[in-house]
Amino acid sequence: MRRSLTLLLLLLAAFSAAPGAFADEVAQSANGVLVIDIDGPIDQRVIEFVTEAIESASAQAIVLQIDSPGVSSGDPQPMFDAVTGSPIPVIAWIGPSPARALGGAAVLATAAHVTTAAPGTDFGFADPVVLRGDTVPVPAGVPSRLVDDVVTIDASGAGVVDMTPASIGLLVVGLDGMAIETVSGTVTLDTADTVVGEDGVAAVTPIVPVRFDQPGLFTRFLRLASTPEAVFLFLTLGLTLVAFEFYAAGVGITAAVAILCLFLAGYGLATLPMRWSSVVLVVLGLLAYLVDFQRGRAAALSLIGTGLLLYGGLNLTSAAPQYTPKWWAVALTLIGIVAFIVFGLTTVVRSRFSTITIGRDHLIGRLAVVESGFDPDGVVVVDGARWRASAHRAAAISPGDEVEVMEVRGIVLEVEPRS
Repeated sequence: MRRSLTLLLLLLAAFSAAPGAFADEVAQSANGVLVIDIDGPIDQRVIEFVTEAIESASAQAIVLQIDSPGVSSGDPQPMFDAVTGSPIPVIAWIGPSPARALGGAAVLATAAHVTTAAPGTDFGFADPVVLRGDTVPVPAGVPSRLVDDVVTIDASGAGVVDMTPASIGLLVVGLDGMAIETVSGTVTLDTADTVVGEDGVAAVTPIVPVRFDQPGLFTRFLRLASTPEAVFLFLTLGLTLVAFEFYAAGVGITAAVAILCLFLAGYGLATLPMRWSSVVLVVLGLLAYLVDFQRGRAAALSLIGTGLLLYGGLNLTSAAPQYTPKWWAVALTLIGIVAFIVFGLTTVVRSRFSTITIGRDHLIGRLAVVESGFDPDGVVVVDGARWRASAHRAAAISPGDEVEVMEVRGIVLEVEPRS
């Protein structure tokens, strides 16, 4: 009874303390800084993530950490509206170096209440805002020099950003005391304080918690194919594995990997500004390789296939310079695919379709009994095993005769009448 009473009191104490702890956590969150990570091309899934994160945020300030070549597809207007209409100050930070904010990402950075960037980052090419989809005009608030050109940010800010902190920590410190106008009025940030160390040296340090937010696991999985070189990798690998599975016996894990690769490639093809003629060239290049492979030799088609794959991979998108494939990534993918076709696919085909002749040389010189007549080939029995056989002097051989094995050609024995 006493133990039960003690346990009940402990549970009551725990539950009574929980609301207070939760309230403290909520208070710290509301007083902190929320960092929303925007990394890579911005598509509809990222647009929805950023919009929802801003609208549901509970923080003293929101930081958009940007490293993006632009908006590849989707409607970015709700995201821009969420930034400009946020009652919480939104600060765009392009960083860390060598990050970039191009196209729609540049428009997003200029839409923020405060625009900052780390030295060494690139900022500009705001037009076109969306590379694939409906045309979105460049907002009037974007500096003219950022519309058709790119600016590399230096320590002075190049006249296009408000601050140039090299890290999130320096940004949080730099925001302290800043008065920012939002739709709900002026908000003064309190993010840092001066602390005197044991050595008597004063230093300004952040005094608020910093939380990081990023897209969900499935969105991050899909975004594995959000770059041109990744689409090239998944497309060529998926199609090559389909060919591998065709030659292999039965459906196995290779088929599952091929489906996964083609699924990711399909997502990239659906969201990036693709040059479809280059996609066709990539497919034709693989077909050229497979035709030569089927013939069992490397010839002119293999050279043509190499050229098609290389050209198609390097020109896969129609939105240079924001979405230019990395040449070294395309080259490595091409080398890997060719090596797989030459070595991996060849090994599988040989193991499935070739005739194993190792260990049959011992049949040469053995005696066999003819089971059926030769017209032109016949059947002989050697040590109880039936074999197909051919003979130069077939007319002299009848069923029941003894013949001698002279040669083994695959699964056919060359025999002669016993002299």
